[in-house]
Amino acid sequence: MSKKERIKISTLSLSNEITEWIADAAVYESSGHSGAQTLYVDRNGGAYLKIAGCGTLRRSAIIQDFFHQHKMSSPVIRYLSDDRDYLLTASVVGNDGTSDMCLAEPKKLSEAFANALRFLHEIDVTDCPLEDKLPELLDMVETAVFRQGHLDGISDYIGVADAKKSAAEVMAKRGLLKSDTFIHGDYCLPNIIFYDDWNLAGFIDLGDSGIGDCHYDLAMGLWTLYKNLKTQKYGQHFLDAYGWRRIDKDRLRICGLLIAIE
Repeated sequence: MSKKERIKISTLSLSNEITEWIADAAVYESSGHSGAQTLYVDRNGGAYLKIAGCGTLRRSAIIQDFFHQHKMSSPVIRYLSDDRDYLLTASVVGNDGTSDMCLAEPKKLSEAFANALRFLHEIDVTDCPLEDKLPELLDMVETAVFRQGHLDGISDYIGVADAKKSAAEVMAKRGLLKSDTFIHGDYCLPNIIFYDDWNLAGFIDLGDSGIGDCHYDLAMGLWTLYKNLKTQKYGQHFLDAYGWRRIDKDRLRICGLLIAIE
């Protein structure tokens, strides 16, 4: 997430506990896609404050804590639920996958991107506090709009697919999918942070995480590499580094169709 203009804390009507934590630190508007207002607080190495309706950030706080326990993201500093929800998390320090440094070395990027995903997918799901994401995804299919551009962008890896027929194919083959892996759910390059020599610093924007099929993250990974590198060329490096023995081409195709849902 990027910083925007600096704002006055007095204009925010924050809870007393959050205001006291911020103290005299600079606060900036920050871009984000979670539906919550997101602020960057320039204190203790940086922190992000999300503000949303009462009870709406509880799941995000649980997810963030789970990722932190597995050394894959930053800790939760505060989660308060009163008149509104406040989720304050430490910043993950490093360069995200769309930084100039990362995009300048696309082969290394695609391989590091795959290695991080494999690490994520090796987490034992038995102690995961999050629900199965697969039913939610499948519930959207029959009324969804599929984007042909998404399908064309990963066609080298899922085969040629037609947006108009995608819903029928997903519903016919949904039984192939498995809910046996902890997935990020929005595995795109802006949501992974690297530090020195392609080491994983952590993941961000965790709101879509849960139990699901590992091929959903793989399909999303292929799409984001295509979108940001403007070529399908590095998808092969991504899949090779992840490991073909873990990949089922039929499940990858169905999940490729799923990530094309509007």
